[in-house]
Amino acid sequence: MKIFDKIFLIVALLIFGASCAYYFYAVPGIEKVAARSNAYLSEKAKGVEWKDISVREFKPVQIEWPEVRPQDEAGKWFFQVFTPPQIWIDSDGNFMTESPYMKEVARQKFAFSYEGVSNEPYPIKYKGYYGTVESPRIEFVNESTKFQFSGTMNKEIVVPEPSTGKPLNLGLTVKSFKLKRVTNPKNGIITQVAIIVINDKKLGRDITIESDKETVLEDESRMGFVAPDGTKWYVKKVGDSTTYKGSRYIVKSLNMGKGEAIIEMIPEDASLDKQLMKLSSAGVENADSVKKATKNKK
Repeated sequence: MKIFDKIFLIVALLIFGASCAYYFYAVPGIEKVAARSNAYLSEKAKGVEWKDISVREFKPVQIEWPEVRPQDEAGKWFFQVFTPPQIWIDSDGNFMTESPYMKEVARQKFAFSYEGVSNEPYPIKYKGYYGTVESPRIEFVNESTKFQFSGTMNKEIVVPEPSTGKPLNLGLTVKSFKLKRVTNPKNGIITQVAIIVINDKKLGRDITIESDKETVLEDESRMGFVAPDGTKWYVKKVGDSTTYKGSRYIVKSLNMGKGEAIIEMIPEDASLDKQLMKLSSAGVENADSVKKATKNKK
């Protein structure tokens, strides 16, 4: 056997040995990778599922295009510009001419979001008393103004006006005052609770105040909104307004029963457009778009 034949035989044996080694060591790994890939491919995709949207038939309507007229006295200068409309399709298959992107940008710039409808809290709260239970002088604080005052039984509360010192009738009269002991069923701790009935001339009725809980007006509803930094705004009627970070917000429509409000935002920068938004538990929506969609569904 010649030297070249021997070299060729040795190379062939080496290649054969390498092939056998690759088969025994690499193939199981490839099968494992293939099995893992098949397992991943068999899993259901995550995220938002794309669905077909049924688009209503678009029916073009012909209109008369105005005649092109010269822009100069000599009748030689003609100038005409036509900007094709931009049309989008919403999730219900309706054609719309307002950009969803611009709507979202406007929504994000609108500071407030809907919080809910609640009963109006009564601002007068009990602070304490001195004297006897039968003839006490009771101390109160108005939480909305932080003004503190006191009064006695069955007499309208008159206090010095903070700015002038002149007598100021608050229109409040204490009708009754009593203390009761309350036992906490969880820990057995006994606490003393004050119960005061106060007549509010402005409301035209008696209000019962208890020292251990907030007093609410059951027939006085309010709608609350909250900003990203936690600032809260409560409204009771159309026309209520507030200023937040330079922009003014005005209630244009209010429906306590449905939990909906339409609010206009007037930016501090006069060059920016006003925004009219519908706020509800569903989120913040462009009010004009909501009206158009409702009209189309009808």
